[in-house]
Amino acid sequence: MSNNNHTHLEGNLGKDPELRTTQSGVKVATYSIGVYKTNPKDKDKPLTNWFNVVAWGDQAELVMSSLKKGARITLDGSLNTRDYDDKDGKKVYVTEVMQDSFGIVPKKPTKEDTGSTIDELPF
Repeated sequence: MSNNNHTHLEGNLGKDPELRTTQSGVKVATYSIGVYKTNPKDKDKPLTNWFNVVAWGDQAELVMSSLKKGARITLDGSLNTRDYDDKDGKKVYVTEVMQDSFGIVPKKPTKEDTGSTIDELPF
């Protein structure tokens, strides 16, 4: 049976990742990623969809050592839905991306980064 639950996202971290450890000693990192989407009403004003991401074990450690707020990444994972009862007894449903892997998208150099201007290029 093939896995039809796969998602690929590219976006920016909304805040620094957070790390916790389960009672059984497994590390889990959580963070949010903002992904731009074309606005059907105004193509010059993109919309941002925010996704909560969960990374377990070795992936959690990689996230914590590699990612900070604002980092642009690509992300592969699967969607997971869970539920719980809140303090008022109301059932709450949560959908999260369970991270399988990620990659950091290199930042495009700016004029300030390179110290050059177009006039200084040799061609």
